[in-house]
Amino acid sequence: MGDGFRGVSADRDGRFRAADRKLMAKMKFPPEFSTKVDMRKVQLEVLRPWVGKKVTQYLGVEDDIIINMVMAELEKENEPDPRMIQINLTGFLERNTGAFMAELWKLLCSAQSNAKEEKGKVVKGVPEQLLHEKQEELNRINSELQERARKIQDDQERMKAIQREREAERERAVERERELEREKELRRRLEQEQEELRKADKAKEEKGDKDKERDRDRDRDRERDRDRDRDRKRDRRSRSRSRDRRDRDRDRDRDRDGERERRHKHKKERKRDTRSRSRSSSLNAIACQLRLREGGQRRSGRGASGGGGGGQGKARARTLDL
Repeated sequence: MGDGFRGVSADRDGRFRAADRKLMAKMKFPPEFSTKVDMRKVQLEVLRPWVGKKVTQYLGVEDDIIINMVMAELEKENEPDPRMIQINLTGFLERNTGAFMAELWKLLCSAQSNAKEEKGKVVKGVPEQLLHEKQEELNRINSELQERARKIQDDQERMKAIQREREAERERAVERERELEREKELRRRLEQEQEELRKADKAKEEKGDKDKERDRDRDRDRERDRDRDRDRKRDRRSRSRSRDRRDRDRDRDRDRDGERERRHKHKKERKRDTRSRSRSSSLNAIACQLRLREGGQRRSGRGASGGGGGGQGKARARTLDL
């Protein structure tokens, strides 16, 4: 690059203008570009959202650099050339540049036609399409708000209906509780009356039982008196019979005692006779033995001395003692 072109912008460089003119001669532009637009009559800020939406639609992503570049091209001159703007954006939007610029320039022309002058001041215009879109958006928002309000109202009505149903259910529950309380009270009164009737019947029965018991006691007393009289008469008869029986028993006991004494005496006499007979038989036996012994001694010792006779006398004396 030569020293003569250092620091010179592309707008002031004649070579770039010539190239642009050649490129514009080859390109086809829509008929809307023939209309000049004064940017002082256009409210550009309302176009920024539309430009961002279109750039995102063409590129698939939101590119702030291209959006700022488009807005800068529109703000650079009061009456910009749409053909130059399209040429500058072709490197970014490529084949979508023509459609983008045609729609953009229609919006700018519409905004310029909607501009007004009031009290010597220019009121910048807004594109009719954006107004319609904004109105549609507002209508949509209003519809959504109305739908939301309707839903909220429906929810409120539903909640009120539920609340009323709950209140009605609560009132029915309270009424049921009251009805149960009334039934309990009636049942309690009925039981109380039945209890009083039972008590009255029981009192009557007890009174009747007392009367019957008193009559039975009176009958028992009379029966007891009759039994006592009979017992007294029986006692008197039994005492008289008892005296007679005692006398008979006493006589019988006396007879038994006398019989027992007679038997006892008889037994004693028999025992005495038995002892005496046994003693006499023993004495007889001893006497027989002595006689036999004496007879033997006589035969054995007839020639014995007188001392022997003294011994026999002693033996005889012992025998007699026995």
